[in-house]
Amino acid sequence: MNWPEWLNRATPVEAVTVAVGFLSVRSFYHGPENGFSPEQWQQLREPLYQPQVDRYGDFVLSQSLVPSAGELIRYYQDVLQKIAAHGKKVDRQRQYFWLRPLLFSPGAFAIAFPWYDTWQEAVPVLDALTADGEGELFQDEDQGWGFVAYAEGDRLFLRQSDPDTDEEYGCIACSRQQVADQVPELRQRMTRLLEELRGALGADYWSKR
Repeated sequence: MNWPEWLNRATPVEAVTVAVGFLSVRSFYHGPENGFSPEQWQQLREPLYQPQVDRYGDFVLSQSLVPSAGELIRYYQDVLQKIAAHGKKVDRQRQYFWLRPLLFSPGAFAIAFPWYDTWQEAVPVLDALTADGEGELFQDEDQGWGFVAYAEGDRLFLRQSDPDTDEEYGCIACSRQQVADQVPELRQRMTRLLEELRGALGADYWSKR
């Protein structure tokens, strides 16, 4: 088998966390949707409730919402209240409900899939992380971002880059089993979380576009 050249420079990482993160932004923009000035973008905002749980950057991690998604529900309730108060349409404010698959090791690397916004888009990534066989398990690129997952024996290689310039944002090698073992529990956790969120908020804003 011919290895891709980037595998040779992958940095070994002892443990990788596989997660889904729910985006939690600090403020709600209530100004015009088009033709707004930089000043309007900065000033026409109201603070949003911030979930009092552990997060990774701007993302509330799914494992931080056990046994209850109550803190995240409070955040979404605040978002919906502000959407209604300012006469906005929920379908035009979907960015407040984005979620992302996340692969990271604190202080080492983070892969955040910037164009994946729903659970439906996250599932193929999880499928790839538990796939059998060797070679390329997953590949995607969009708007200056690219990701490849490659398996060889008991090692999993992950690379995040800019396909237009070939600049690398992460190139790591890790235990294939250590990554795969996390996926079943994550799927179960997400099923419970999405059911809880739908029940509390009366609609599904997370499963698909």
